Amino acid sequence: MSITSKFKSFYNLYKNLKKDHQKFKDSNIRYYNFWALSKAEDCWFTKFINHRNINIDQKIINFLSVYGSPQTVWFVKRPKIFFSGENIFSKYFPAHNRYIKTYRKDYDLSLGFNYLEDKSYLRLPLWILYIIPPDADFQTIETLINQYNDPQLRLRENRKNFCANISRHDINGMRKSIIELLNPIHTVACAGDFLNNTRDLKEKYNDDKLKYLKTFKLNICPENSNDKGYVTEKLFEAITSGSIPIYWGSDNHPESTIINQEAVLFYDENNPQALFEKVQELYSDEKAYETFCHIKPFKDNAAEEIWEILNALESKIKAIL
Repeated sequence: MSITSKFKSFYNLYKNLKKDHQKFKDSNIRYYNFWALSKAEDCWFTKFINHRNINIDQKIINFLSVYGSPQTVWFVKRPKIFFSGENIFSKYFPAHNRYIKTYRKDYDLSLGFNYLEDKSYLRLPLWILYIIPPDADFQTIETLINQYNDPQLRLRENRKNFCANISRHDINGMRKSIIELLNPIHTVACAGDFLNNTRDLKEKYNDDKLKYLKTFKLNICPENSNDKGYVTEKLFEAITSGSIPIYWGSDNHPESTIINQEAVLFYDENNPQALFEKVQELYSDEKAYETFCHIKPFKDNAAEEIWEILNALESKIKAIL
């Protein structure tokens, strides 16, 4: 890298640091290289820490993610917590690969999707932030799980549409493969930027993804890369909306201690015909569809498993304070 390039790189780093610092200077929980946040109070982690009264001494806690330079961590004081809902190991996102060497050693606590045994690491998959309120107690989580397991959520009267895909891109070609596989059964509604063929999501549902999915029997929701444990919000948004998920990712065993794998349709690249035949059956045979809808998406111990993750997060944060 030339001197000019290095100067530009550090100048941009300085600008971003200054901008983030100004945004969060009035909060004792601050965010760097994070997704768009107007204020710290909007973030799930802030709400979680405040609700559980974890930061009794009101210390400054710095959270860092992957939407910026890994060198940001050099200029931030401890305690430093790394979190990424993205797959930093995926070949499809080289900008995030820069964190592979540093995401554990440069931080007091690292949160990610990997299954690792490390006192300074905790597995906290992205979907937790989407479906579990940061102020939830055990009873709240149990109530939510029971609601999502109720077959009437999937059997609601206005669920007349066939299958939806809502995505911005298809970096590995998986979404296109599934859509083309199922289109002969009935046209898949592509409501995102990728292969868009309907404006209903924006014009009729004001971009409310869950409300839109509540009108569909099935939802194509693969991950953008396949790594064990890499499970984002996609699968869980399908489940919580009552759509049957058509999934690919996490070695096709996503959250196997929490999700009932029999309630998910999996895309196998080596045997796509199996998915085609199952979807065709569910779409053409009302009794088969109703029977499938009675399979509970969450296992009986799901609430306990999720509660354990939240308690572990509280303990880990307390430990570094």
